[in-house]
Formats: sequence, structure tokens, C-alpha cells
Amino acid sequence: MQLDLFSVLTSRLPDEQELARRFLYFNHRYFEGLLPIADVRWSSRMRIAGTCDTRKRIISLSRVYHAHFPEDVDDTLKHEMIHLRCRSHDESFRREATRVGATIHCKEYPGLHPRSRFVYICPHCRTLFHRSKRGRLYCGLCARNGLDARFLLVLRPAALKRYETQPAIAARRPPDGPTRRRSRR
Repeated sequence: MQLDLFSVLTSRLPDEQELARRFLYFNHRYFEGLLPIADVRWSSRMRIAGTCDTRKRIISLSRVYHAHFPEDVDDTLKHEMIHLRCRSHDESFRREATRVGATIHCKEYPGLHPRSRFVYICPHCRTLFHRSKRGRLYCGLCARNGLDARFLLVLRPAALKRYETQPAIAARRPPDGPTRRRSRR
């Protein structure tokens, strides 16, 4: 009988009954039992740490992510529980995350961004953004009040070099010279 590494790593993760117990414990300890009860389950398809569907009250945690970081299960659960109160990662979310000891963003690991060919960086906050297409992009963390040119993302040099050296990608690159711009009406 042959075991694959993924099965061995994910076998150490808590089962869904244990996740439900942890949800109840964290709800009582950090939220005074005021959060609505949510169904906590594992997902083998997700690559990010977790998601929270506030309408259906379902918290999904990624088996793939937590196979790399099994010590982050409680952190991810607390993070997603905060989303039952705060949908976006705004200032109130950040205050709650600090209060309960949860992180804001998941860690990077190989395979997190499988389809992204380009890595952009915000010149202000240095946050990385992985994208599959090139474009004119703004930092969603810094440019809160619209499209501010100070927060225009910059294509990271390593990604630019990779873009220009891979033949399959370089063949799809638009020709040099003046480009035709679409009007915005």
C-alpha cells in the first residue's frame, strides 16, 4: 500500500467535529458567544487558507494550505470567524484580528498562485499582488478613496524578466511601439 505525502500531511489535521468544537470555544472566549453558529468544513479545492460565506454561514478551511501550515488552523478559523462580523479587511476587521490574535493574510507557499504569471508590488506598502494578466492596477489597501496614481502597482522585475524570456509568453506580447487605446465613455 502506497501513501502519498498529501494524505499523510492532512491526516494530522483536526476533523470537522473538532473544528466545530474549536468554533464554539473561540466564539465563547473571544466573541462572548454572540457570533451566529456556522458550519466549519474542510475543502480540498481551495488554495488560500480559508473563506467565510456569511449568507450561508459556512466557514471553509483549505486542506492544501494547512498541509503546509498545520499550526495555522486556529489562526485561520479565528480570521474567518471575524468575517461573520466584518466582511472586508477594513479597520474594524484589523482591530478585531489584533484583539483575538489572528493574522490578516495567509502565508505564501508553492502552488498558492498557480495561474499567475505576473507579480506586482505596491510602491507604498510593499504588498505583492499575483495576477495572470498584465494591466494597470492599483493597490486595494492603499488606494481607498479611488484610483490614486501614487498607489499604481509596479510589475516586479523578476516577473518582468520571466515574461520577456519565456517564448510562449513573449509570443503573445503586444508589439513595441504606439498602442491603440480604447476610449472610455
